[in-house]
Amino acid sequence: MFTTLPEQRSDSEQSEKSSSCSEHLQDVDFTRKSRWTDFELEVEGKSLYVPKSHLAMVSPVLWMMFKSDFKEKDADVLPLPDKKYEDVLTFLKCTHPGDLIKVAYNMVPKVLPLAHEYQVKWLLNDCTIVMMSELDVSRCPNGVTAEIVRKYCRICIMAEKYDLKSVISKFIQRVSSVGYRIYQDLTEFKQVSLEVRYSIVCGRLGSIDNKM
Repeated sequence: MFTTLPEQRSDSEQSEKSSSCSEHLQDVDFTRKSRWTDFELEVEGKSLYVPKSHLAMVSPVLWMMFKSDFKEKDADVLPLPDKKYEDVLTFLKCTHPGDLIKVAYNMVPKVLPLAHEYQVKWLLNDCTIVMMSELDVSRCPNGVTAEIVRKYCRICIMAEKYDLKSVISKFIQRVSSVGYRIYQDLTEFKQVSLEVRYSIVCGRLGSIDNKM
């Protein structure tokens, strides 16, 4: 009795398969259906198409949703009524290996809330690194202006909302070294939590004591 061996693919078939996979990874268009997509995200009346396996792989929240007895387990469409289309599209581009675009500062407000909600830890870390970089003193060779502190405050407000302690700590350190008159009347500074503002005051007092 003979054992049937698996059918061997020809070199041309193997090459075609490899080329097809490479094309999938290099050219991802989430706005169109393809043979690779089996799931639809409905956002602001528009559709985004993505492999369900990808969502489950990058997010433990979505993985649990698809695995457990939620209605989404067998659904082909997931409505996201409280999300913005451009935010979700940017999130997909930041997490899919076909795009995997580097997070820039102007993208953080879009992807940080989604990374936090869906517990994508490495993307949260990328956002944190970008925010920390924006607070770096080397970015202000000509000194800190009110506009720069305004930007710092917006970063801190995001960091507080998503509990990014390292960013908050660096914000306190940076603003503590800036003259109070520069930011005392800024609306954004008043939106920073009282606890953080108190820490800045303490930092300023400590700095004064060290100079005496």
